[in-house]
Amino acid sequence: MIGYDNWEVLSAETRPLLTSVDPNLERLGHTAAQHLFAAIDGKVAPGIHTMPCRLVIRDSTAPPGPS
Repeated sequence: MIGYDNWEVLSAETRPLLTSVDPNLERLGHTAAQHLFAAIDGKVAPGIHTMPCRLVIRDSTAPPGPS
């Protein structure tokens, strides 16, 4: 099972610990705000804008340990 957003309350407090995709929401929000303010100023940047993310592997998808 994999979560999305790497929200600490869900990802690190569950049992087993939840593997999660971390889109770096702080950076994502900052970039979205920059694009919004640019659009308000008439500087629209059309198209698809991609941002890096990372996979945080935890127990919910880790291979089983030795028996």
